[in-house]
Amino acid sequence: MSDKMMEKIEKKKAIDKKNDKKYLIIMLVLVVLCAGAGYLAGMLIGKLKKKGALSFELSEEFIGNLAVVMLAVFVAINVILAIVAIICISKAKKELKLWDGDDDVEAERIEGRVSIPLCLSSIVMIINMFLFSVCVNLDINSNFSEKKEDIMMIANIIVFVLSFVVVLVVQKKAVDFTKEMNLEKEGSIFDAKFSEKWEKSCDEAQKLQIYKAGTAGFKAMSSVCMTLWMVCLVADLFANTGLFPCCIVFVIWLTGNIAYLVGAAKAEKSKN
Repeated sequence: MSDKMMEKIEKKKAIDKKNDKKYLIIMLVLVVLCAGAGYLAGMLIGKLKKKGALSFELSEEFIGNLAVVMLAVFVAINVILAIVAIICISKAKKELKLWDGDDDVEAERIEGRVSIPLCLSSIVMIINMFLFSVCVNLDINSNFSEKKEDIMMIANIIVFVLSFVVVLVVQKKAVDFTKEMNLEKEGSIFDAKFSEKWEKSCDEAQKLQIYKAGTAGFKAMSSVCMTLWMVCLVADLFANTGLFPCCIVFVIWLTGNIAYLVGAAKAEKSKN
């Protein structure tokens, strides 16, 4: 190795060492500040609990009214999804008929229009599962008569099932349209291996986009899990919520990291 190369390496090591010290100091300062803030917040919460400031209960009548409102919100969100999907896919189909087959910019614009309901459907599916659990909880803890409680429970189940139908139909229409524009695309949303088949049918640029999105999703998941762990820990210390919330976060966090590491190992193995 030449002297110039060795000199560059030594300079790089010196710069890295200096940066490591700087970032280590910043990290330690942040840790101390967060610990102090957590201690002060704990003291404040403890005093408020002793005074009864944090103890409150919702009336059964309020919970009953909220159950009806949340069911209406449940329905409205899926109706909005269906309307948006109909508008976007209908416009995309009209634009596809006018497309000359060569304008790549126009093709991207048409596909972008269809991606709107496709992305929304994924988000709405998660919201649907959350709203169903909320509606069931409110129904059980309301002041409804036994008959009305049964009716509300049946209504919740029906809306929940129909919401899945809406999401599946929207996703199928969007995927079918994309396959119509790109004949090389393969896969059915009803197939358990849809994601795998769809990825294989993508070109290199699309695969790179998928991998970047997956990495961004993994980073976001790690940050959220770290935040949730701290929230669950504080909630257990001051609200006696128990270890179950922490265990749920642990399972999600660990599963995500193991899946990422296994995927990275498989990718490295296939590359070699």
